[in-house]
Amino acid sequence: MPKWDIDPAGVGVVISRVGDVMTVLDEIIQAYGTDLEGAATAAGTLASGDTGGNAPVAGLVGAALVEFVEGTASELQFVGTRTSKSVNGAIQATLAYEAGDLEMAAHVQHEAAGLVDATLDMPGLKRGRL
Repeated sequence: MPKWDIDPAGVGVVISRVGDVMTVLDEIIQAYGTDLEGAATAAGTLASGDTGGNAPVAGLVGAALVEFVEGTASELQFVGTRTSKSVNGAIQATLAYEAGDLEMAAHVQHEAAGLVDATLDMPGLKRGRL
């Protein structure tokens, strides 16, 4: 029997490692928002010169950080989505590969056992009819 080209157990190990990395990545993404919010707050505010009790306006650095987050949010989300789809694709492909190899192995074993319908090749007979 031919050797497997894909090692399903090896695929499982890689998928497990990717899952571990995805967990850490999720934690990093969660901290990302909190860290940027803290950075924007620490960057200070613009002095409005108004002593009438109006809330201070976010500073230029804080405004730039908000724009950065808004501009990169879809890219950050894409990383997680693409990784998840890639892992699911690898799992599905490996399952299909295993099923295909089992089907081919069964066919080869069937052929090797001599379980072929000899009437299909007899001269003068139409296929499938006696």
